[in-house]
Amino acid sequence: PGNDGAFLGDPVFEATFGWKPHNQTMQDLAGGLLETQIVHAMANPPKELKEDYLFDAKWPPYAHQYEAWQHLLKDEPRSVIVSSGTGSGKTECFLVPILNDIVKRKSKADGVEALFLYPLNALINSQKDRLTAWTQELGSNVKFCLYNGETKESIPASKQRLFPNQQLSRKT
Repeated sequence: PGNDGAFLGDPVFEATFGWKPHNQTMQDLAGGLLETQIVHAMANPPKELKEDYLFDAKWPPYAHQYEAWQHLLKDEPRSVIVSSGTGSGKTECFLVPILNDIVKRKSKADGVEALFLYPLNALINSQKDRLTAWTQELGSNVKFCLYNGETKESIPASKQRLFPNQQLSRKT
């Protein structure tokens, strides 16, 4: 390994660093930057999703998450680019402001309020679990649907009742 023409190259090691935490906890942000209901929902996912999607109210968000939220939660529309490593919470950078805005407006809209486009079904499925975890506590006014080639045209009502925040079929 490592010689010219060798089948294998030298091993590569990449150092990773902890991401800087913000100086306030999620609980500190509740009722201020973030709606209390969002902080509560993130801190209380269903027990089967708790291990992967718990965002405890006693925890601080990372500084880059807070900065993105502060920027995106302003009244006028804004964009932000977050470049950070795997596992650093980039999804929370955009998802928390969207959910926060929907809750803040107490939306009862009967249409689409946010649209996420993903290049891979595996990434969509990961986001489905996060949305399931964080919308259950928000009640039936916050719903989501994942459309791909596997989305059924219709499903029995009994199955839909098992997932109250997720629209499981193409028909409502």
